[in-house]
Parts: sequence; C-alpha cells; structure tokens
Amino acid sequence: MMYWWQIILFPFALLFDVITRLRNRLYDRGIRQSTKFDTNVVSIGNLSIGGTGKTPMLNYLIDYFHAKDWKVATLSRGYGRNTRGFRLASTEDNADSIGDEPFMYYTRYKGVVPVAVGEERDLALSELYLHEPDTHVVLLDDAFQHRRLLPSASIMLTTYQHPFMTDFLLPAGRLREARSGARRADIIIVTKCPENISGAEQVKYREQIRSYSDAEVFFMTTVYHQPKPMFENDIPLKRNVVGISGLAHSGSFERHLQKHFGVKLTHHYRDHYRYKNQDVKDIIQELDDDTSLVTTEKDMVKLRHFDALQRFSCFYIPIEMKFIKDEALFLSTMESKLKNYVDDPN
Repeated sequence: MMYWWQIILFPFALLFDVITRLRNRLYDRGIRQSTKFDTNVVSIGNLSIGGTGKTPMLNYLIDYFHAKDWKVATLSRGYGRNTRGFRLASTEDNADSIGDEPFMYYTRYKGVVPVAVGEERDLALSELYLHEPDTHVVLLDDAFQHRRLLPSASIMLTTYQHPFMTDFLLPAGRLREARSGARRADIIIVTKCPENISGAEQVKYREQIRSYSDAEVFFMTTVYHQPKPMFENDIPLKRNVVGISGLAHSGSFERHLQKHFGVKLTHHYRDHYRYKNQDVKDIIQELDDDTSLVTTEKDMVKLRHFDALQRFSCFYIPIEMKFIKDEALFLSTMESKLKNYVDDPN
C-alpha cells in the first residue's frame, strides 16, 4: 500500500527506475565492463539507503576470517569524509578524514585489519593490494550498486521491518534500484529480526524473496552487549541516561535504552552526522551526577574527541548480529564462492 505522499512522488520514482535499469542493463550486456580480481572480494550491501546492518555484518565477517587466520581488509567509500581518493587508515586519521564507519573499523581492529577508503572501489582495490599484497579477502562495504567491480561473493541485506519486497524506489521509497536487482545477490540476509521469529514467518519471507532472487536466504537478529566506557575516567554508568544516536534508523537502539535504563531523553541525529561543539554543549546541559550519556559505537568514535565530555559518565553500546539458525550453511555457501580464489591461504 502506498501513502499519499508516495503517490505524488511516484512519477519521479519511475524516472529514477528508467535511469537505474538502463545503467544495470549496460553492465548485464557487457557494454560496460566489470573488473574481476584474482582474489577473494566479498561485497556487503543492500537495495535500500542505510540502516540495514552493514556495519555489524562486516564486523561479523572480519571476526570470522580473522579466526581462520586469513588476512582480511575492508574497503569503503568513506561516506561523509572531507578527503578524496584512496586512503589507507593510519594513526593520523579520524572520522572526518576517512568516514565514521571506516574509522570505527579502524578503532576496533587497529593494527590487525587494514582499513581503506576510495570512491572508485575497483581502482581503490588495486591500490589496496599494492599496500597490502598478502591480503586474502577484502570486504567491500556498501558496494552492491558498484557494478564496475565483480565480487567473488555478493551479500545483500534487507531488514525484517522494511524488506525490499514491499518498498519503492526513491524518492517514493528507500530503494536505490528496482527490486529485481536482488537477483545479483548470492546470499540475502533478513536482518534485525525478532529473536523468536517463527518458522512460518521465515517461510513467508523466503517465498516473497523468491519472486525476485534465487539467492540463499538467512535470518539474523541484533544482540546488544553491555555498555562500555567511552573514556578511562572511572566514572560509573548511571541508572538514568541521555541517549545519543546518529543512525538511519534509531528505533531499536532507543527501545533498548527504554528497556534497560531510565531514559531522560534521546537525541536522534541524521546518519553519519558530524557533531559540532554546540551539539556537545547542548548534550552536556542534560547531564548531571545522576545521568550518563549512552551512545552507539559508530557515534562514540566521533564524540570521544570532544574533551568537554571527559568529566561526565559516557558509555557506548557495542552490538553484533547473530544468526537465528543455519549459520553453518551461510558460511559454507559463502566459502563456496571463494574456493576458486583461495583454497588454503597458508
């Protein structure tokens, strides 16, 4: 069902559909060429704009490949950064120079996982291998629409709350291209599912997805971990909190706070928001001896650079995605796409 505002915007969505279909057809027919690398490249992306869980999915894959002793690297566009071109993250970087999500990867895996950014992923991938020639697998962040590069395996995410099968093209909806684009995916994961999603509901989602793609379908839920301190100031977590988030969809984060804390108020900024001194001053006005600031890990890497917050109780909540079932099948399906590239990295 479409809302009235979607009906008004539908003609613009049709125009957007023509443009994106034409672009995809040029690649499908080989008129525009896609580059295929002689190594493992796993793309994680979606059909919609933001909020499908790409960041925790990348964290899951990084941890998995690292546990296998594979040398893994990440490559992102670096959305919202104030630099251009290829850049390999170093101690000189921050969220402004490489983007908030890549900087979060760098902060979490510093010294273990190379983190690179570049607008043109095919060119950036070549540059990355010049710097890190022993890399066994590169994880491409948000690259489902980047047709100039042909990945070894393509993982597409869609949320339980807003699945691509019922969404519409921009600007009437949140889709970057037609639903039929899902046929390019090797694996489709329905994210942010209730932990108790029934088997019947999983079957229903699979049947709906089958109308657009033959990809294997899996279901994941979000797990919130215990809050961690933003600073080493030994100030404990308070019962009352002010929630800060800059996400595409902040609802699940805010519901988690409401369930576990006394929420004084929440501030929801737009996705990839760059915090300013005035924002921090406004936030501090809400903090006192009985109130903590609690934020997301992505926002933490930006907020902790404001020294004014160090005298307060500030925490962030790490999250991870967990398969509801069939995790082993997912891993074997993904690895089957990689066997032609690397059988034994050692």
